Amino acid sequence: MAIFLFPTTAIVLFDASDVGVGLLNAAGTAPYPALALFAGVAMDRRRRRPAMMLSTVGMMLALAAIPLAAAAGVLGMAELCAAALLAGSFGVLYDVANQSHLPTLLPRDMLPRANARLEVSTSLAMLGAPALGGLLTQFLAGTTALAVVAAGFVIPVFTLMRLRTPEPPAPRRQGGSMSAEMKEGVAALWRHPLLRATTVAAVLRNLGNAAASTVSLLFAYRALGLPPGTVGVLFTLVGLGGVGGAWMADRMLARFGLGATLVTACASGAVWAAAPLALWLPAVPTLVVVGAAASVWVPVWNATITTLRQSVTRADLLGRVHATSRTINFCAMPLGALLGGVAVDVLGGAMGPEAGTGWALVLTGLASAAATVVLLRSGLRSVREVPGAGTEGAA
Repeated sequence: MAIFLFPTTAIVLFDASDVGVGLLNAAGTAPYPALALFAGVAMDRRRRRPAMMLSTVGMMLALAAIPLAAAAGVLGMAELCAAALLAGSFGVLYDVANQSHLPTLLPRDMLPRANARLEVSTSLAMLGAPALGGLLTQFLAGTTALAVVAAGFVIPVFTLMRLRTPEPPAPRRQGGSMSAEMKEGVAALWRHPLLRATTVAAVLRNLGNAAASTVSLLFAYRALGLPPGTVGVLFTLVGLGGVGGAWMADRMLARFGLGATLVTACASGAVWAAAPLALWLPAVPTLVVVGAAASVWVPVWNATITTLRQSVTRADLLGRVHATSRTINFCAMPLGALLGGVAVDVLGGAMGPEAGTGWALVLTGLASAAATVVLLRSGLRSVREVPGAGTEGAA
């Protein structure tokens, strides 16, 4: 929900510029390239569950700081960006710890189903978050919506505390230098042909998706003139596609194989090029159809990529390989978010807000789908089964 509320707060309360919204979105994703490698080394040295609890509390405090700053009369765009940066930093730690934790609890053949179910829970959370966030923003004063969301982080903290499954000891002892262990993780990812190809494709895909995330909000608010409550409901309806995709992710992998599943998921970003039809057709139904068609494949991509990475990587490298992949992938996201805002600003100035934002959506959708070329050239399409850590080129 924070991903939706940060830019919505900026647009509604501060009438933030297009570039300002892009900078705010970039602040939330910038911690990945800055901190993920350090988090990967730490999670290969230490137990992961305590880190997940610490990071959840940190995200809660970062969100709670916004209404406190507003009450003190010191809240502005700079403070919003700082809070987004802090929340994103704790999110990096949680992400690396979480993805490294799962393979230590389950056998390899259960990972596709487990990752698919995690994507279901994520998609369900994303399903209700925009509608609830939009309605809270529309009907509650100021930053009260963010205070409500911050309070909600108590639930995952309590859930983690209630886990009874014993966590295995740390997979490796502290030894080499931080930089040497980072290099080991980078080398393990890059020498594996499937991880290398999917990582490069993910960079291009994330570049387009991050830009589309910024542009789609600006399109809904500025080009279509929709109120926050309607935009929240719109994104909730779009999220139905994500729930369906998450529920079927492991079945798609089993039915169509690794390569075909990833290639199709990667190409799906092109459907955003049809979103500008909302300027002439009924706006909300058009955006729901387009967005749902694209969102079906997001959890499929996420679950399949995560399963691949967990399956081909040794246990003592899981944290660093995952962190390396996320670092490389997320380097594109701040740039994509910023470019999305710049594209709307430039094209909107030249063509008007409606046409400019519409063409920006077309370009971002095509940019996301361009990553398919990388997968096709790698030969991944012919790979059906997910290889194991003992196969040639495994990390």
